[in-house]
Amino acid sequence: MDKLRALHYFLKVVETSNFTQAAKAFGVPVSSMSRRIKDLETMLGVELFQRSTRVVRLTEQGLLYYDEVKGAVATLSHADELVSLHTKIPSGTLRITATPGYGEACLTPVLAKFRQQYPDITLDIHLTDQVTDLTRDQIDIAIREGGEPEGRVVSRKLSGNKFLLVASPKYLDTHGVPQNLAQLSSHRVLYYRGPNAVLFWQVNINGEWLQLQNKANMISNHGAGILKAVVGGEGIALLPEWGLKEELSTKQLQVINLSDAQVMINTEQDAGIYLLYVRPKYQLQKVKVAVDFLIKELRVD
Repeated sequence: MDKLRALHYFLKVVETSNFTQAAKAFGVPVSSMSRRIKDLETMLGVELFQRSTRVVRLTEQGLLYYDEVKGAVATLSHADELVSLHTKIPSGTLRITATPGYGEACLTPVLAKFRQQYPDITLDIHLTDQVTDLTRDQIDIAIREGGEPEGRVVSRKLSGNKFLLVASPKYLDTHGVPQNLAQLSSHRVLYYRGPNAVLFWQVNINGEWLQLQNKANMISNHGAGILKAVVGGEGIALLPEWGLKEELSTKQLQVINLSDAQVMINTEQDAGIYLLYVRPKYQLQKVKVAVDFLIKELRVD
């Protein structure tokens, strides 16, 4: 049995929760993939998956096995790429993950230019709020919001992550422009739902962080949907400045400045947008050119 191939099949089935999709990704028959994984289970003496007509789930033993082997397979794949760099033309599959809001507003627009410059690189883009472990997962570059990361990853700051309190002129003409926290409390607001909880607004009063108690008119994990609703006059939202360039320049939105406090999305004072990668991967041509390109295109001084 080709164990390495079986492991690649196993990881893809876990990723897709579907034998058919996994087989399609490798261009092999479903029966062939199923047989390889069955051989792997026989060799290990355990069942890795609970199979049904609708979904495929890991067994308890399968989850343990997945946690142990995914990092090892990623390391092997990286080693294979590294020693095969005999060409000067960057190529291969480049896996990038970014938060959905930043990915849609800033990353995706520049990737068309990247594809033109490096047509031999296949982009695999995953937009998610879930945190990625670059030392274990098969991700080459991550773009994340928050404080400067620590650990073994290399972090390059692309921009700040300032949030602005905004509403449409239509909404403000109808409901008035809030001048302070007391007036803001009576307005309709729109909240973003993160991967773990709703991101309620924060203010710092005399050195103490307090959470505002505004009643939500809308809660969504889709930043573009919230932006559209705010432009449509449905309320006030706290949105990242990097995602509002067009709406502010065309006066579709107006910034609200309160006299007694600055409303924030969290308590991190040094929050920013960071491009992350692990140092060994920068030796891969596809990663090096992508890191350099994205920093040039996305960094705001």
